[in-house]
Amino acid sequence: MIESVIVLAAGENRRMGTAVTGPKALLPLRPDDPSGPTFLSRNLELFRAIGAERVFLVVNSAGRAAFEAVVDDLVELVVIDPGQERTGSSVSMLAGLQSLLRWRPRGARTMVTDADVVYERSLMDHAGALRGSRLLTIDRVNGDGEEVRVYGRSADEPVLIGKGLNSGMTYGLELLGESLGLILLDAAGTVAAADVTRWIVGEPPAVRPYGFGGRLSEHEEVWQYLFTLGRLPAAQLPGSLLFSECDFPADYQYVQDVLFPAILERDAMAFTR
Repeated sequence: MIESVIVLAAGENRRMGTAVTGPKALLPLRPDDPSGPTFLSRNLELFRAIGAERVFLVVNSAGRAAFEAVVDDLVELVVIDPGQERTGSSVSMLAGLQSLLRWRPRGARTMVTDADVVYERSLMDHAGALRGSRLLTIDRVNGDGEEVRVYGRSADEPVLIGKGLNSGMTYGLELLGESLGLILLDAAGTVAAADVTRWIVGEPPAVRPYGFGGRLSEHEEVWQYLFTLGRLPAAQLPGSLLFSECDFPADYQYVQDVLFPAILERDAMAFTR
């Protein structure tokens, strides 16, 4: 069972340009339905359905007010205040992990996820059936330059994660699919991930950052280190599952016009079986 979820929603949405205002996680999934489901409300619905006990929603101080309405017995706001400092998603993840470890000092089975993803219900069923720590990939790639791919010797031995990995770098390795940005950590894995993340980004001024990305590190750097340490296998999900992240305005239009209607249809079919 997935006991808790860390949702990373502190990004500044730079790649969406002026097409949207406000946090991406709160964008409606249906066109012309501003009061309908959003990325966040859809995902919170799924987290409740699988029995999650706590969701740690990591937001930045500038966007805090927009998220306060979702706080309840399930959702805890974790607010980071970078001030004028630019930071990457690893800083957000550390805040979420530290909140989790205050809640459960020995850790808990946890999913880490970006906020701007949408997928069919059965994907969560697949995730919930897995054991141990796993980085989830999907068995398809589309050649998008923003695609984060995972390569390894096997699913149990992933080696590389990143964008733009060329054939020279990946020679002799198997393509394990596109990373879904969904990572399952067992209780010990949450403790290990917190240790690695704190080492990478630090906690200035008391603890300096040591990672190559420093305070600008993205969470893929954490997974790369855990690959190297042999602490994070991969799990490849079927390519037929409906899933998308939302990086650019074109992605958002596709989600609204094509993907989310297909997801609702797929969910309804699964419910009637």
